[in-house]
Amino acid sequence: MSEAAQTRLRQTNKTGRRNKGSRAPLSVNFPKILSVSNLHKSYYKGRMEVPVLKGIDAQLFEGEFTAIVGQSGSGKSTLLHLLGTLDAPDQGEIWFQDRRVDNLPARQQERIRNRDFGMIFQFYHLLPELTTVENVLVPRMVQDNFFQYMRNKKKYLDRAKELLDTVGLSHRLNHRPNQLSGGEMQRTAIARALISEPTVLLADEPTGNLDGDSGGEVMETLLNLQRTESLTIVMVTHDNAIAEKADRIIRLVDGKVE
Repeated sequence: MSEAAQTRLRQTNKTGRRNKGSRAPLSVNFPKILSVSNLHKSYYKGRMEVPVLKGIDAQLFEGEFTAIVGQSGSGKSTLLHLLGTLDAPDQGEIWFQDRRVDNLPARQQERIRNRDFGMIFQFYHLLPELTTVENVLVPRMVQDNFFQYMRNKKKYLDRAKELLDTVGLSHRLNHRPNQLSGGEMQRTAIARALISEPTVLLADEPTGNLDGDSGGEVMETLLNLQRTESLTIVMVTHDNAIAEKADRIIRLVDGKVE
């Protein structure tokens, strides 16, 4: 754990949140991990250009839980996808750990996504023919060649079981997705995102498909992981009650930071 993350933990209470009465941003004096400068992005419907991001400037800090909120069409999911190098900006720069990443070759961006970013989406994207623990192992299967994977399989399997225990699914290891609830599938997706031990967890509406109770369980899982895994989490949500649990909120209005 970095010195900054250790300091951050000392500033939080036992639930991993800010100490009561302190509303100062946790980003103060913490190292910057992700930043964007003058970010623009448009999409096209036929010949018509539809601007989505219109000059975004933002900084994200190590160990911080940041919520990106805004109405539908405000650009919040687009911003998250750009941060994760899933798409490229039309203009502007994206920096990760003091390295510009938006202009890197595709192979290098893929390596960053595999090793440094964990991603969770509104739809779980679990493979129906695989068990819960096998779904969690998929990123390792993709990253390694056959011989590397077989050599490290026991270590990966132990880590997958540990993560599933952390998210409360140790009793569901051999169940398939159609045997899981929505909340359980999303928690499986969270464990899958963490199997590669990422630095940053990017979550796009992770509670959007869930009922209130299941969404609350997923949110508590993320808050716990932020504390125990020293994760930096960036989460897109339309739910203000969910966003209020984050350390900091970035609010987008019509493609700009409010």
